[in-house]
Amino acid sequence: MAQGLKTGGRQKGTPNKNRAALRERLEEFFPGYDPLVSLAGIAVDEANELSIRIDCHKTIAGYVHPKVRSVDIMEQPESGIVIQIVEPHQESL
Repeated sequence: MAQGLKTGGRQKGTPNKNRAALRERLEEFFPGYDPLVSLAGIAVDEANELSIRIDCHKTIAGYVHPKVRSVDIMEQPESGIVIQIVEPHQESL
């Protein structure tokens, strides 16, 4: 196996056969169906219960915005290391 190089398989972004078949069946029985659009319709319909609307918004947000991750900030102790940048060696004339 090559280290760090993709050498075979599907191209990135190509859906697997099961997912492609599922999309075809959905299109066959429900032309133009998009689950995210349907969820958005439920989310903005004020006739629905608030808890259902909130769940729809949460689900849609996962596809629209990246998840926020916590980051630990650690203070770096002073190491006492000095880096000095010097001119490269010049040939004498």
